Amino acid sequence: MSDNSKKTPLGQSLNTFAQKKVADAIQVLGKALPCSVVSVSGAIITVKFEINSSFTLPEVTIPLFGPEYIRYPIKAGDKGMVLPADTYLGGVSGLGGGVADLTQRGNLSALAFLPLANTEWFSVDPNAVTIYGPNGVVLMDQASSCTFVLTPESITMVAPNSVKATSGGTTMELTPAGWSISGPSGNIQDGTNHTSPAIMNAAWIALVTWVNAHTHTSASPGNPTSAPISPFTGSSIAPS
Repeated sequence: MSDNSKKTPLGQSLNTFAQKKVADAIQVLGKALPCSVVSVSGAIITVKFEINSSFTLPEVTIPLFGPEYIRYPIKAGDKGMVLPADTYLGGVSGLGGGVADLTQRGNLSALAFLPLANTEWFSVDPNAVTIYGPNGVVLMDQASSCTFVLTPESITMVAPNSVKATSGGTTMELTPAGWSISGPSGNIQDGTNHTSPAIMNAAWIALVTWVNAHTHTSASPGNPTSAPISPFTGSSIAPS
């Protein structure tokens, strides 16, 4: 058996050995790689890696980075990167369950998807928080008791007790019992004890009926005057 120890200095051999061991250790660490979304199931994302490599990298199913309380409208084709963790994530993501330990995992097994900005995004006000989605925006509490739904065609607000909109000193409020508008110019409320369009219209109808049936007693002997010959409608001034 040939002995190369006299030709290759020990110091060089030890250095080469150490470098290989370090390279092997780095290779098994998790990888932060660019990727794009293939499919979405709730907050669980399947991605493919956007990288040229001599290796065939598999698609992986991983959790979306972010809290429960903000749900991002991720769709197929969205771009980002994967963030590696030092150990198993299935216990906190629900992909597998259990509790993590310090066992070394495969370098593509403990990942999370993080969306990244792109120069092709349209411009928005850089000094304001902008929230939008392909189908709009939904704001709600956890029980969905109060919701604000903005779509490309409408805005819908739902609340069990009250919806208020205020501008300066004027407030409009919707409740299960009715609605009201109050402000410096006066108050109006839907209800039998307050001025409202319904009350004003009912009063107007009563007035028109009274005018069309009213007669006057003449000061001279004879019959009283009759009701109007031409019916009064007041259409030009009616509160409708």
